Order: sequence, then structure tokens, then C-alpha cells
Amino acid sequence: MKKTAHNAAAKAEEAARAQAQDMLHTMLQDLIQIDDRPEIWAAFPQFLQALPHFSSVIRDTHAAAMRSNPKIDLFLAIALEILVAMCEAHEGQLPAAVARLARAATMQSNSLLLQGALFHVQGLADPANPKYRLEERFCVKPFVELHVLDNSTHQCCANWLPTSAGDLSQSDWESVWNSQAAQAVRASIHDGSYRHCNKTACPEIQAGTLPTRQEAMVRWPSLAALIAERETEMQQGPQDVNLAYDVTCNLSCPSCRTSKQAADAATRERYSAMQERAILPMLRDAKSVFITGSGDPFASKNFRQLMERLTPEDYPDLRFRIMTNAMLFTPREWEKFPALHGRVQSLQISIDGASKQTHELLRRGARWEVMEENLRFSADLLAQGLVDSLYLSFTVQVDNFHEMGAAVDLAESLGVTGLYFGKMTNWGTFSPEEYAQKAVFTPTHPQYRAFLAAMADPRLRSRRAILGNLVDYLPQQAAAA
Repeated sequence: MKKTAHNAAAKAEEAARAQAQDMLHTMLQDLIQIDDRPEIWAAFPQFLQALPHFSSVIRDTHAAAMRSNPKIDLFLAIALEILVAMCEAHEGQLPAAVARLARAATMQSNSLLLQGALFHVQGLADPANPKYRLEERFCVKPFVELHVLDNSTHQCCANWLPTSAGDLSQSDWESVWNSQAAQAVRASIHDGSYRHCNKTACPEIQAGTLPTRQEAMVRWPSLAALIAERETEMQQGPQDVNLAYDVTCNLSCPSCRTSKQAADAATRERYSAMQERAILPMLRDAKSVFITGSGDPFASKNFRQLMERLTPEDYPDLRFRIMTNAMLFTPREWEKFPALHGRVQSLQISIDGASKQTHELLRRGARWEVMEENLRFSADLLAQGLVDSLYLSFTVQVDNFHEMGAAVDLAESLGVTGLYFGKMTNWGTFSPEEYAQKAVFTPTHPQYRAFLAAMADPRLRSRRAILGNLVDYLPQQAAAA
């Protein structure tokens, strides 16, 4: 009798474990994808409760995979790492779960699945923080923005929203703007999943500044009905267009590229054709055009031609947002582009340092003396009302975090509108190991405590300092985490 009962229990145990293994197999098939899966993270406690062996099966599979196959498929490795962290998170080991995912996220900074899982677990560790509750928040960007890259388009920064809506070099802008992929992104905003977004990189998500749906209807009344009805097809074109298809630049900053890059004649001809066929017509109804986050507008022949074409006579409602490294932004160059005069909504200058040594190290090919002179010229344009706003941008990494406070001093001395700080992104320039060495803002970095000390600098509380996705590193937030 006892033997029969023992056999029955063993069979039941075996069946339960097989059920857990089947569920893991099914889940892994779903997780070997690019997008976040917030519905799985939210339901994970139910899986653990329904399948008592699920946690041990996950851990055993993870250990076996890492032990027997050091060259395991990257997507599978990420999925298993996430699942182990989810087990830890729901078994009373939240700090371990956050640390595990933070380490992995440093190695794969562009994985939406991994970053989304980290965001979810951080939310479990900080349940009172409203920024982790996206269900009733609204992001307007996919409904009004289009970023045009070489062979892809995005409804936000491609680092924060890597899903492409289509290729303007092959399709007309109307079909790209309302493509199936574009509408799927908008649907993810409506349903609150934000599954296509890099939640730990997006400055607005990290800063907790996304408005509620009700606030969004008041702020953007022309979109109120669309928000209320959760519509995804747009009846009007993009209002804000970001042109980032030409990577031509006069510098070769190591955070962006390994060598100086310039479009060749064939590429310039291809860009010119796209500008004539798609870009210029699309801009007729746009309100602003951003040129450019991909290189420097004054080093690019295509962008120079485009800025000359966008005259107030032909584009009376269009405003410019110009981003430059400022090496070529001289009074002489400014006079060559009368179409810009009085029409620059914002001028943004990337600095990445507040001293000659750091600036010239990180802006390879730049000269600090030229930068200082052109910064003063830019500040004069602002003071004279010839540009509406002037921003500096500072990409934080191990080689410059110690100058964040000094950068604020520089911004104050120039009287700029604001100074953007943000984490350095791996644009494919670095290996995962190299990026981990640069990413001083990760808790496992040997200089992380020094970075937190730099974040405690009172100068970063200046009204001009815009901390974006670094806001959680301010002293009170870091202490709470």
C-alpha cells in the first residue's frame, strides 16, 4: 500500500515537474523576441503559485545552459536571466533581482525585454513611486513625431523606441506614418504596456513626467478624441520631424563612432532623391524639423542644401531645431543660412566636458578654444532673440562624470536655457565589456560611489540642469533605491 502511494506521489511529482518544464518552454518561445512583455511580468506570481516546480525548473535550466553552452544564443540567455530574476523578486530577494538585471542590462543596453524586466522589478522594489505605473500615462511622441534614419523611421529616438515604422527611401511618407508597425506602437501607448519602449532609457519615463491621459487631453486638445477613443491611425502628418539619416560629421567622437564618417557621392544622391520625394513634401504640414542627432548639420552637404530649401516663403509655419557640435557654427556660417534667422526654435550644442582636456578627449577632432568662441557666439544669438532657446547636452560616462558640476557653471555663465544630462548609450561603438567599463552609472562599476558623489553636487539642482534618465541618482532617490 505504501509502495503504491509512493509511486503515485512520484508520478504526480514527475508530472508536475513536466508541466513546469512545458510552461518554461512555452514562455521561452514568447520571450525570444525584441519587445517587452509586461503582461508576463505582472502575471509571474500566478505562474509560481500554480506551478510549484516552476522556480526550480527555471534555475536548473539556467544553470545547465550557462554551464554546458558558453556560447548560448543571446536571446535565450537574456530570457533565462530575466526568469531567474523574476523568481528572486517574488521569493523575497528583490535586491538580488535588481542587481542581476542591472548587470545584464549593462551588457545589453538596447534589449527592450531586459530593460522592461528591470523596470518592472525596480517598480516592485519602489511600489510607492508613480513613475512605474504607466497604465494611465500618455506619451504624445508616437502621435506627432517621426525620426528619419537611413533605411528606417521611428516615432521617437531610435534608442528609446527601436521599432521601425518603415523606410522612407522606399515608401511614401503617408504609408510609413500610418504603417502597421507605427499603429502598433501607438496601441502600446493606449494600452499602457509601452512594450516597444526602452523604459530605463526614456528620460520622460525615468523622470516620471509623462502626463495622465486626462492631462494629455487638456494639453493637446486636437488629440483629445483620439486619446479617448484609443485611435491609432493619424489623420494628419507628423508635426515634429527629426532628420537623422546622414551621419556625416566633422568629428569622430568615441561615444558615437570609431572614425570620422562622411557620405560618399552615391549616398548623397540617394539622400537627395529621398529629400525631394518624401522629406520636403512631408515638412509642408510639419511645425518643426530637427537637424540632426546623427552627425553635424553644417558638415553635411545634404542637410546644408535642405536648410537652404526650407525658406519662410515656402514653409511659413516651420521652425528649426538645430543640434551641432559647434565647431563649424561660426558667424560666417550663420550668415550663409538666412532661412534659419528668426526661425530657430532651439539650438542644441553637445559638449560632453567642461575643460579642454575632457572635451578634446571625448569630442575627437575638436578644439576647446574654438568651442568657447562659438559658445559665446551662440549665447549672443540667444541674448539678441535670434534663436528662441539654447541648450547644451552632456552625455555622462566614466571619463566626464566628474565635470557635471563644472558644466552647470559653464551653462550659467553663458545664460543658456538649459543643460541636458543623460546616460551614454552604446550605439554599437563598444563591445558589451567596453560599454560596462564606460557605464559609471551602474551599481557594479568600480567608480559608482564617486559617480553618486558627483550627482550630489548642489550645482545639479540648478534650474538649468535637466537630468532626464539620471534623476534617480540624486541623493534622496539613490538612498531610497
